[in-house]
Amino acid sequence: MGSQEEERSIYYQAFTRDGFRCVFCHRDILESFDTFAASHLDHLKPKSNGGPDDDIWNRVTSCGVCNSIKGGFDPLPGVIVTSDNFENAIDLAREHVIAKRYGKKPCSYYRDYWYWLKESGRHG
Repeated sequence: MGSQEEERSIYYQAFTRDGFRCVFCHRDILESFDTFAASHLDHLKPKSNGGPDDDIWNRVTSCGVCNSIKGGFDPLPGVIVTSDNFENAIDLAREHVIAKRYGKKPCSYYRDYWYWLKESGRHG
């Protein structure tokens, strides 16, 4: 019989490795039931670019917002994520997500959010 760690799901392994936080914005995934239920097990390298489902180094904890913003971004084009380049891949993906989250790179979520705040009279 395998070790207990081998019996744990990829989700469990990623969630505990990532400290129960979104690897991109550091949001506490256990802050509320809603935050937990809306969390994702993201593919750091998208499946469309060859990112595997069953490799712990390609799966990360993400809040729903960051996963949506990240979309199909591939932090390491042409390279599979491994234990050796995992932190670099996270850093590159985080930089991409945060830039879009705060309007430093084009992002329809950011644009539409500010449009609707203004249109609804809730902001400026």
